Amino acid sequence: MNFNKLFFAFSSIILLVAAFIYLSPALITNDFIYPLRVDSIYVRYHSVPNTAIDSNVLSPTDEGLIYKDITIKVNNGVELKGWYIPTIDTPANTVMIIHDLNQSKIMLLDHIRQLHDRGLHIFVVDLRAHGTSDGQVFTPGMPVIADMKISLDTLLKMQDTKHIVLFGMGIGAAIAMQTAVYDGRCDALILQSPFNNLQTYLDRYSYNKWGGMKYLWYPIFKKKVEKLLQYPIADLDLAKIASYSDLPVLFITGGDDEDVYTSETLQVYLASASPKKELFLVKNAGHYNLAAVGGEKYYNRISNFILNILPKQPKKTRFKKLV
Repeated sequence: MNFNKLFFAFSSIILLVAAFIYLSPALITNDFIYPLRVDSIYVRYHSVPNTAIDSNVLSPTDEGLIYKDITIKVNNGVELKGWYIPTIDTPANTVMIIHDLNQSKIMLLDHIRQLHDRGLHIFVVDLRAHGTSDGQVFTPGMPVIADMKISLDTLLKMQDTKHIVLFGMGIGAAIAMQTAVYDGRCDALILQSPFNNLQTYLDRYSYNKWGGMKYLWYPIFKKKVEKLLQYPIADLDLAKIASYSDLPVLFITGGDDEDVYTSETLQVYLASASPKKELFLVKNAGHYNLAAVGGEKYYNRISNFILNILPKQPKKTRFKKLV
């Protein structure tokens, strides 16, 4: 009898472990690997978390801007969808905006209008598995860096492109910094709310996602993230990567950011090897409302940084001006 009970208990444990292993991938499905796809259809029928997005403003045309739809073919047959919004100012610099996790180009329309109105060409593309771009799985590692290199190829083929500024937000800041170091063709960086390293970011993300169950799911989640990254999460250390970059850089952080603490961004700022670096603190701002809280000061600080670092070069002509 005791033997039967022991056998039953042992069998039950084996079945539970097998069920756990089988169901784990489905149970830890989350918006870090499988992002929320915020496109026009989603905006029309759902409220977008952490935003007050206007469902009547879904393209640059709705902001009174002329733009071009851009399709970029990257690896594995994936197509990235983007917008290019040129300004009439010929020698203008170009800002390539890289959005945050679970965001898309639709959510950046105010940034596009404000920076365009300040005399900048704007290029924005949905990351893979975001917005209207193809793909189901996202990673801030090597696959997306390859995507950004091909996106820069597309941008550099445009006649208007003179200097390129990469403007990354949150996860997009990590992508922008890696792209700058590994690709080397941008001229300046704007990093909004960059975390110090991915391990810290995912530790906090996991706790917010699963609470006390974090210790159960995190090892499986970490393993899956590292497989997608193609390297250990500890290696995505922005403070270390910043020490290899001497590009001019503007760091932006919110005083009340609970997703990426101000102290983390400060670590990356202090580690940066750039001789021309600035830190802009938006008081009382969280992770998602920096522009709304900062207002005109926020956009002016960005445009002034770009203009000071990369002054516009007057268009050359072979004719002398008449006196």
